[in-house]
Amino acid sequence: MLGGGVTLAAEAARYIHPLRIGNLELANNLTLAPMAGYTNVAFRLIAKEVGGCGLVASEMVAAMAPEHAKHEQRFRVLTATVPAERPIAMQVYGRNPEWCADLARRLADAGADMVDLNCGCPVRKATQNGCGVALMKEPQQIEAILRAMRAAVPERPVTVKMRLGANQHQQTVLEVARRAEDAGVDAIFIHARTGESKHGQPVDLEPVAAVKAAAGVPVIVNGSMDTAAAIRRAKDEAGVDGYQIGRAACGDPWLFRNLIAELKGEPLHQPSLDERRQLLERHFDLILQLFGEERGVRVMRKYTFFYCQGLPGVRAFRERFVRIANSADFAQVVEEFFSQLQDRLDAGQELVPDADADQILIQEG
Repeated sequence: MLGGGVTLAAEAARYIHPLRIGNLELANNLTLAPMAGYTNVAFRLIAKEVGGCGLVASEMVAAMAPEHAKHEQRFRVLTATVPAERPIAMQVYGRNPEWCADLARRLADAGADMVDLNCGCPVRKATQNGCGVALMKEPQQIEAILRAMRAAVPERPVTVKMRLGANQHQQTVLEVARRAEDAGVDAIFIHARTGESKHGQPVDLEPVAAVKAAAGVPVIVNGSMDTAAAIRRAKDEAGVDGYQIGRAACGDPWLFRNLIAELKGEPLHQPSLDERRQLLERHFDLILQLFGEERGVRVMRKYTFFYCQGLPGVRAFRERFVRIANSADFAQVVEEFFSQLQDRLDAGQELVPDADADQILIQEG
């Protein structure tokens, strides 16, 4: 019991609860961020099954002129979905209102439960084309795009993902949020850093609080929302309705469930070696189904490291893994790595992580 007779479960309900976005009801307000190159259907299904997040998101899909929007194989991979992962948001990347509206319709037809506009990606390839976070310099353009998308998919929730601004001196988040709501969006996702902020810099919740105070739709915050303390702070200081998590979920598929457990005062789930290995192997099977063996082996390389973070020998393991060529190589490398770790445990040794293990940075949409 907390002071005044409030239980931990009741206190947790202040932070983690169901969330309605338009006509879409989410089981909880923890959501997976869209991440280019990572949030394909295989990873999303893992995040849903193991973590239990309320909403998953696709990689961003580029809006193109109709005569160029014929890359059907890539479109099918980016929009592949299965019932077990739903509800799913699919993200539009572009700046032409007509093309973005056309893509929104295609995403809805492909199975999107919600359609989101990317105004947050900070990578140079996006910004030099006036897309991603570069759009934060053009609030009127964002409004025009969102109005077109809203008209194109009246039966689906339409949302927008933004940052505080393109840079520290152009923080347009409040104006963009106002225009987005005028355009008919059903929720606003905010990465609480600017486009020029480096990963690891503290988030700034004051502008998020200003948006929340003015908005009539849910506001979901993104940016280092990977601890119970961060979630409490975001709710207490900014009043947000939900939380979006990206790169931290790649490194820990169990993160969502453990955040809920920690807020409820329940024990955290500590995956065993067998559980890590089994989930890694299941993920690989899903990747093979999506991409086939030749490409699937290459795609899986970036995920394997995450399942092994915090374990000794992970750097050497990754160096071996990047050279595998087929499923048999995968099985052999994984078997040897986890068998060596189990031998250490059987000998009574602690599994101390490597001091020089590299970290992998991922850009969120």
